[in-house]
Amino acid sequence: MQYMQYKRLNQNILILAMLVLVCALRGNANDGVFYVSGNNLIPLQETRIELRKELLRFYVTDFEWMKVDVDFTFYNPGPAKEVIVGFVTPPAGGDTDEDQHPQIKAFTVNVNGLDLPYKVKRMSDTAFSYEKLGFKEVDFVYYFTVRFHEGVNRIRHTYTYRGGGSVELQRDFEYQITTGKRWANKQIDDFEMQVHLDRGVYTIPASFRKDGRLADWKIVGHGVIDENPRDWFGEENPKIRMAHLNRGYLSLKERNFQPDNDVMFAEYNWAAGWVGRWCDFAKECIDRDVLEKVVRYFTLDPWDGITTEDLAELSKRELRIIRNYYYALRGYDFKTDIIRNFYSQFFWYKPDPELKLDGVILSPAEKAFVEKVIEAEKGK
Repeated sequence: MQYMQYKRLNQNILILAMLVLVCALRGNANDGVFYVSGNNLIPLQETRIELRKELLRFYVTDFEWMKVDVDFTFYNPGPAKEVIVGFVTPPAGGDTDEDQHPQIKAFTVNVNGLDLPYKVKRMSDTAFSYEKLGFKEVDFVYYFTVRFHEGVNRIRHTYTYRGGGSVELQRDFEYQITTGKRWANKQIDDFEMQVHLDRGVYTIPASFRKDGRLADWKIVGHGVIDENPRDWFGEENPKIRMAHLNRGYLSLKERNFQPDNDVMFAEYNWAAGWVGRWCDFAKECIDRDVLEKVVRYFTLDPWDGITTEDLAELSKRELRIIRNYYYALRGYDFKTDIIRNFYSQFFWYKPDPELKLDGVILSPAEKAFVEKVIEAEKGK
């Protein structure tokens, strides 16, 4: 069994959904935004408040954690009104207790410069109609009351959550943006997304539209984005592109944004048979036998249980390739032909002319693993 499988077997994907849930004022329906069924509140399309602008920023931290920082600008053309905004998420699953609180931390809400209190309840303990919304009674909802003043209103919302993983994926991070169409203008007038990834090789959404028009991703910094959309797990799923950053972040800017698909960033478990996607856009890899031996070690989160004895079965050349993996991911321009030729076959390897050897800073986990590889090399 590949070593990555020891760490995250069958972890369920954490799905995040931003939903607009509106409240009754003095027990009366408010502008047709919702209707009441018994004690339950059913959200409908917001009919007055418009989502004018959204700046959505993602930051991958500590390999499997994602920080989300989203800055909304809303416009309320009428008198002040109150809206309950709910954030719904499943409980933690996989190798955790099924009833455990979602792995979300540092949840904050700021409205027009003021921090708001919020409540967290299981769906079954609220009056929200979770069944009609497609959720389960074990799901959790974070909710808070926003008073929208007449005119412009700013809401800034931050939290950090733990991504998912499986035998096929080292990690994956999801976020729902299609709910942006639930506001009165049925779109996000001015949308910007910044994705601050680590040095992994990721899948990113190829398109956010049903017609398949490619999203206009840009790199602010240095890296590469695969030009060719690829199938995700089955043709019924939206297509993906592959991206890698030596430094900087991905940027997407849209006007009158009406997304049909949501966000997912993921990194395959390369040892599970996916590494062929690296090789010059799916052409046959060179040194395939060598690649099959070393690919199990291609991760930014090396298992600390690997020993020098485990590495002893590899040749000196194979060990050298593994040791240089973290430098290749950062775009180091190798001077040795053996290493340069091996990594040059991968679409993501793009030497960074600004990077010097003393500018490569490894994480503690990477550094500890490289030291084991060096020890194994000495034995050769």
